[in-house]
Formats: sequence, C-alpha cells, structure tokens
Amino acid sequence: MASSWDTLSAPRLAKLQDDLVRDQVQHVVHPFSPYWKERFTELGKDPATVDGVTAVATLPAVGERDVSPNGDPAGMATLVVRATESGFALHAQGPTLRRALRLRLTRPEDYRQLVEHDTKPTSYVWSGLGFRYPVASTRADLDVVARAGARLWAVLGLTADDALLSAVPVASTTEHVGLYFAAMAAGAPALFPGAAVADVVAAARLASPTVLAVPAASAGAVLAEVLEAGASLDRLRKVLLVGAPSEDERAAAAAALVGHDVVVLAVHAPSGARVLWGECPDGGAGAGFHTYPDIDLVQLVDPETVEPVAEGGELVLTQLGLRGTALLRWRTGDVSGSRIDPAQCPGCRRTVPRVRQLRRGALVLHSDDGRALDLRAVAGALSGRTDLADWRVLVGGRSRDGRGQVLVHFAANGDPGEAAVGAAADIRTLAGLLPTQLVAVGSEDVALLDGERLTRRILRRH
Repeated sequence: MASSWDTLSAPRLAKLQDDLVRDQVQHVVHPFSPYWKERFTELGKDPATVDGVTAVATLPAVGERDVSPNGDPAGMATLVVRATESGFALHAQGPTLRRALRLRLTRPEDYRQLVEHDTKPTSYVWSGLGFRYPVASTRADLDVVARAGARLWAVLGLTADDALLSAVPVASTTEHVGLYFAAMAAGAPALFPGAAVADVVAAARLASPTVLAVPAASAGAVLAEVLEAGASLDRLRKVLLVGAPSEDERAAAAAALVGHDVVVLAVHAPSGARVLWGECPDGGAGAGFHTYPDIDLVQLVDPETVEPVAEGGELVLTQLGLRGTALLRWRTGDVSGSRIDPAQCPGCRRTVPRVRQLRRGALVLHSDDGRALDLRAVAGALSGRTDLADWRVLVGGRSRDGRGQVLVHFAANGDPGEAAVGAAADIRTLAGLLPTQLVAVGSEDVALLDGERLTRRILRRH
C-alpha cells in the first residue's frame, strides 16, 4: 500500500478509510482514551457501530475547549491513549501480536520494546489556537510522521539532491518537526538555524540551499531581509510558505522574489495535526493541499452547528493509524470555502483528497496582548440561548483607526438588557474572553448586517 497511497481508485480508497476508521475507533480511541471512553458513554453510542467514514461523521466534532473548558493544557491529557500490556494483547493486529508472543518467550527485552513502540508516548509537539497544548506521539507514530514526510517531499517535487534551509523557529511544533522528518526521510541535507535572519544568512553562506522554508505570516519581510543581506541563494528553486498563506502573504513573497526563478509553494499543518500537507508544483495553490488518506480523514462541519456539510466549513480531522493523543473529529479552526476535492489532481494526477481555499485559524482571533477569542465558543454560547431571536458575529476594523474588533449584534425575544447580560456571561464561560461589543438591534436589522461594508460576517444563526 505504501507505493500506491496516492493512486488508489475511489472504491479502494473508500474501503481503506472505512477499515482504518473502524480500527482507530474500536481498537485505539475508545479502549484507551479516557476522554473518548467517557464521551461514548455520554452519547450512548456503541463504538462497534462506528464502522467507517459515514458512521464517524455522526459523532459530534470536538475542539480544545470541549476537552478543556477552562483552557488548562493539562486537561488535554485525557485524550492521550493509555494502553497497557494486556490492552496491547487484546487490540494489536494479528501479525504484530504473534511476533510479540514469540519475543515474550525468547527475548523479553525485545518484547518490551515492541509493546512500548505502540503504546508509550515518547515525544510531544505543541499545538493549539485558543491555548497551547501538547500532542503526544509514540515511537510508532514517529514512523508515520517520517513516512508522511517522504510523501510531502515527493508532492513538492523535491528529491534527495535538494538541500533545505529552514527559517521556521526551531521548536517542538508540527511545522518544524514535519520539515525535519521530511528531509530526513528523503535523504536530503537540511539546516535549521532558527528564525533569526542573521543566522539564516550565515547558514545559506555555509551551504547554498535549493529550498527555503519561511513562515507564511512573515514570508515577504523575511525573504526581503535575507536577499538584502546577500545570502547565497544562487541555487534556490523553491520557497515553501509554512502555514496556509493568504493571498496577501503569497503576493508579498512573490514581490520579494521578483527577478528570481523560484517556485513558491505552501505547506500546512492544521491545529492538532502531526503531519504537513503540501501543494504540488504543477497544480500550485489552485489544486490545494494534498492530504494523506491513510493518515488523516478530513471532513467539514458548519462552524456554528457543528453539523456535517459538503462544501464550505470548518475542517475536522480524524487521525488514522496514530496512537499518542487520540484526535477524533478534531476541530482545527481552519476554514475552507470549498469542498474536500476527491478528484484526481489536475497538476500531479494524484488521487488524494485535496483541501482548497483554506484560511488558517480563521475561527480563533488573537488580541494585541496575546489573548484568544474562540468564535466557535461564541457561536455555541449564542446558539444555546432561547432569549435571542437572531444574532450575527461580525469581524472587522474600527472606522477610526482600523484596529480589529468583534461585534455581536443580536435581536432579543424579551428585554435586550437582560439578554445582553446573560449572553455575555455565557460567552465569557465558554470562550474565556468577551467580544468587543454586544449590540441589541431589531430582527429586521440583524438580517441586513450581512451587507455591511465595514465588517464581514463570520457566523450567524439563520
């Protein structure tokens, strides 16, 4: 299967994902994750009924504040699988179990290592939007990350002859670890000097790269500084924008590279993900991010109702074949304006689900002081109130100075003041931070807000 992960026919891919979902839910997530064991009980759901892609979509999507409402990273530990030796024996696949039983009799130390390879979290990356939390991986998970890295390298059109220079901060993040494993798995040289421009320039002089990775949010400025400092980029042929770039961020990178024959591509890891997705050179941004259907099941939900949608919504991930932290129907905060495209890529011809028109972290906003406002939690608080006839959440710049603001316009069924106080209390409880302002208006006025010139609607009731 490793050689055909990107060329499977639709029926074979559907069967593969059904099998992987069934195994993940019934033999990894439900038996060993305290959160999901309790969650299945609360839902009155038998894990045996979650036997494929269609069935898993009936489970409510969850995010950071569903697992840890108070924003305490320690709460995320309930997602980590806690498989014991007896649990391994009950749920391991046949060939692995038979090998383990032989080793238990003949080579106890090798037996212990084999069991821990699948069951013991050994490394962590930090992720999160509303707050930072660790995502755990076992030794077996790192093998999957390396395999995905080799695939990413191929999707990007790179080979072992390429040399990577990364200006991504050296940290325990999926972005840094993903690039590191991608180069390692491909057998390509790579330097990771960190984000300081002086260090990047010094590394480029030491070994001229063919590939330069830069954070998408600061790509234009970083590229301009690196080039102005006289870095040795004569061999450079590809620039990777790390983190789904906006149109403005792509334009800034392209402007900085005027006069250089360089292809600009993007790589991205949604919040909670352990692998990087990439764009192919022939398809570019239009073709979208190429996913790995045997590692990530990617679906869409309505950001307000969390109901499944076919087109335009928040990305939710179900990680397949991974232990460590059990992320099932995980809300990423990323929003796609399109559907998950299962058709053959028009560029590279791979038949893998592709994510197009992606906005990273669109549903979690950050203030100047670093605090986060989760718009999903705001919508959840407003949706649960029967004293509100209608509402809109709008995000935009203030007319006087352009500073960002979040406005909640609502129409109350009764007293507007009481409704505002109650809504504010619920929002603070669920989101941890209040919006800029709650404004009471008439029902007919709420409906007109979609056309406001100075703001853009993010969420709405109707």
